[in-house]
Amino acid sequence: MNTNVPELIWHNGKVRPWAEATVHVTTETAMRAVNVFEGLRAYRQPDGRLAIVRLTAHLERLETSAALMHIPHPGLAAELHDGITQLLAALDPQGDVYVRPSVYVDTGRYTAERTEMTTGTIVTCFPAPVRPMEPMRCIVSSRRRIADDALPTAAKTGAAYSGFRLARLEALEKGADEAILLNQHGNVAETGGAAVFAVRHGRITTPPLTDGILASITRATVLALAERLGIPAAEQPLTPGDLHGADEVFVTGTLDEVRIVGQVNGHSPRHGDHPIGSALREEYLAMCAGTRPALDASFLAVIA
Repeated sequence: MNTNVPELIWHNGKVRPWAEATVHVTTETAMRAVNVFEGLRAYRQPDGRLAIVRLTAHLERLETSAALMHIPHPGLAAELHDGITQLLAALDPQGDVYVRPSVYVDTGRYTAERTEMTTGTIVTCFPAPVRPMEPMRCIVSSRRRIADDALPTAAKTGAAYSGFRLARLEALEKGADEAILLNQHGNVAETGGAAVFAVRHGRITTPPLTDGILASITRATVLALAERLGIPAAEQPLTPGDLHGADEVFVTGTLDEVRIVGQVNGHSPRHGDHPIGSALREEYLAMCAGTRPALDASFLAVIA
């Protein structure tokens, strides 16, 4: 994600200068990462308008995350929809952007009672990162994905990303781009920001949600795209060995979109031209850009 500081941010109902959006250092979000968030990507369309991919699905997942983390905030999705709209109108970005809506706990340490806690909302917007064209190099991390019985895996919460951060640092130390985490049973879970797919004999496989992964919206889209293109697909457990011996490996996520994996632990997929992953990538990016028909009417939400 681009880390250049924008001029404006939406915070607690208002677009304001970036520096004015502050919380105290002792808030629950600062001390214990009690927050949930979403990452959305908006693409310029052929008519010049800006459209967000799967906006409704992302905001619904944010509400689910808040419920799972016991962060009561009535009307959250509608409030953040308004915040996104207001911020994009104020910034008037010229290119594709990455948007992050979030709700956090200000006060109320061990309670889920709305009357005993205060919460806040934020929307940030950054230029979309430069899209890498080269295949990524991955390792299987020594760190495991936090299990659902320790922290809800269906919640996109800041607390979980401390673990993802350590896995990413391990990958960078080993000269890789990204880390693939395993679950507590030793099966493939996900990266810190993307779902994992393997291809073997023309068939794609991705771990099921029951293997302790986030319900990735891009993952669901790619599975639907595979059906459209007539590519057999299944959700079933994967082992590191399945990745080492795959014909192709790729990952999917809001930031990664559909990105080809060129190595896993030094093992290169058999099909160096990545025909299936590349076809899905091309179709996905064309849908996002509005140059090919979307899967359904809810795929793109025109905002600005």
